[in-house]
Amino acid sequence: MLNSPILYKAALVRRIRTFLDSQNFIEIMTPVMRRYAGDDSRPRLSLHNGSWLRESSAYALRFNIQFHDSIYEIGPSFRPDVVDNTHLPEFTMLDLYKKDSTLDEMLQLAKLIIEMFYKGKISVFSFADHLNQKLSVDFFEDPKASLKLINCLREIYCDTASPPLTLVDRYIVENIEPLSQRCCMIVTDFPLLTEIRAKKRTETTGIVERFEILIDGIEIVHGYTDEDNVGLFESQARELNMFGAEDSIICSMIKDNKLSSFSSGFAIGIERLCQVAQGEKQISIYSPSRPFSPF
Repeated sequence: MLNSPILYKAALVRRIRTFLDSQNFIEIMTPVMRRYAGDDSRPRLSLHNGSWLRESSAYALRFNIQFHDSIYEIGPSFRPDVVDNTHLPEFTMLDLYKKDSTLDEMLQLAKLIIEMFYKGKISVFSFADHLNQKLSVDFFEDPKASLKLINCLREIYCDTASPPLTLVDRYIVENIEPLSQRCCMIVTDFPLLTEIRAKKRTETTGIVERFEILIDGIEIVHGYTDEDNVGLFESQARELNMFGAEDSIICSMIKDNKLSSFSSGFAIGIERLCQVAQGEKQISIYSPSRPFSPF
């Protein structure tokens, strides 16, 4: 029966839920419709009534760790993506949050979940080391590394108009993700501008506490520790036009001591995990909409 992609996904989700429940996490449900349109780098799909569909439940989960220290949600998310081998406009996401946790704790938890379904080789790769070796940009010690990287990428791609995050994402897709072909690769040491909501590593000038897990060239997991300096986060986000209504709510709650500033989490794309676990080329066979496509 598990030869059916839909049944395989159901079994995978059930196994993840059982594991997280055994780790003292509880699953909650958060709103799919939101009142905020997203930021420039992560726009949301709009509805006719003036609401938007969430691209993840991360904001809502962080809001709710005031009620329980370890929470997660497995549910639908939406992005204005064109359907291709690894993208769906509607997909299923595991989002997980924990209060007072470290990046290493989140990485080890995510790794345990991945190892339930993927039995291949796992390696570790430093993005910052790569940038230093390939582009001579040092995020460990150079305070101007972010500016140097953007200028370098604008020159490489002959692009002076795209937002910095778009350029970095393109570089990752073209130069980092292919390195994980035929293996599972944990990517660490991300530059600050790749995730402004993540906490900067104190011993570096521009590296944040973030990781990704890639399998066969596909990003499966994305995790980070939240920046606990609210003022620093707000200034960085506003500078890049990425400080939205939900960020404002979270920051206000932390300032009012209603929410802990120390938290971390990760997200796993369920359809992508199914895809790599079964060695499929197309993500669409696991689409939440597929069983109902005749309608």
